[in-house]
Amino acid sequence: MDPGRATRGKASKRPTVSLVKCDSYRLPSIRTALGKALEPLGGMRSLVLPGQKVLIKPNLLSAKDPSRAITTHPVILEAIGEEVRRAGGIPSIGDSPGGAIRGIDRVWENTGMKDLSRRTGMRLVNFEASGSREIKTGRYSFFVAAPVEETDVIINAAKLKTHSLTLLTCGIKNMFGVIPGFRKAEMHKLYPKPEEFAQMLVQLYRSVTPQLTIVDAVVAMQGNGPSAGEPRPVGLLAAGKDAVAVDAVMGRLIGFALDQVDTTRIAARENLGEARMENIDITGDGAGVRPENFSLPSNRGARLIPRPLVRLVTPLVWLKLVINPGRCVGCGFCSESCPVDAIPAEGEIFRINAKDCIQCMCCHELCPENAIDIKMSWLARKLV
Repeated sequence: MDPGRATRGKASKRPTVSLVKCDSYRLPSIRTALGKALEPLGGMRSLVLPGQKVLIKPNLLSAKDPSRAITTHPVILEAIGEEVRRAGGIPSIGDSPGGAIRGIDRVWENTGMKDLSRRTGMRLVNFEASGSREIKTGRYSFFVAAPVEETDVIINAAKLKTHSLTLLTCGIKNMFGVIPGFRKAEMHKLYPKPEEFAQMLVQLYRSVTPQLTIVDAVVAMQGNGPSAGEPRPVGLLAAGKDAVAVDAVMGRLIGFALDQVDTTRIAARENLGEARMENIDITGDGAGVRPENFSLPSNRGARLIPRPLVRLVTPLVWLKLVINPGRCVGCGFCSESCPVDAIPAEGEIFRINAKDCIQCMCCHELCPENAIDIKMSWLARKLV
């Protein structure tokens, strides 16, 4: 690993975030938009030197077709790979997707990665089969996929989506995928509350900082993401060297209030990047794009309750996850994905044990049939 990698990813005093219009996943359109997005950042050659190994880290949440807007579109990765090769780098693609326990090949195939690799020759890196290395920072200990530590440059190829646990999944949250397999489930178990989980994600980002973050927002996901929401055309490609600034800009663009997204707020507080709009240079022909009535996660309102009131209203504000029998096919993936074994089988069906559930949203995130519903109390609904 290049010893200078960790520091190069940190934000400058005034970071730049490029927003470029792009309403199509046609390769020529993506090539043009990516070139425009990288230009104010100094281009790919300012980040990648000839002969360097470059790991492109997409969001490959689950084995879904790219048209579902759950994963980073393969054409985005193709264009990034071309830019890396033009700079003399050696690109590869790696992630630890949900569902890899059932075979990574299915994920590669369904997300379009296998076809991309065949066409371009870019290597697909299986984090589950590559071993891991422990990284310690403060009280946190992370087991990160070995290829992440062995590369020279990391390009974070995120997807703009809402998220029922972290509210937003973009640059910072996407780096959670550098932790392979069941290690991610351990993190959910250790840090079940949203703010605790966000703090852990920020410390992971501190330990594994990408040099460049590119966001696929051509078609984003709105509603109860990151998998059960709805595709929403936004028509943008975003790029920046400071993922905190990128997340701040993208979060505001879709309607989150300042400081509402825990990962962005905590990372900025810890000086890992810039989150104040007035201190970020936003460039490109997409700088004025604002998608109207972008649907945010249904449970976001509960987080706006002032802390002193939390104890008083807790009995009246509740959220629970339930399995919808009309959509459930009994595959058991929710049970396999639960880090605290709170979804036992009852004959041929499954049930979420509310007493044991830590509301990490893993089942909601990974259910292939979108059969996990979020139920809220009357007062919780009023807060949304």
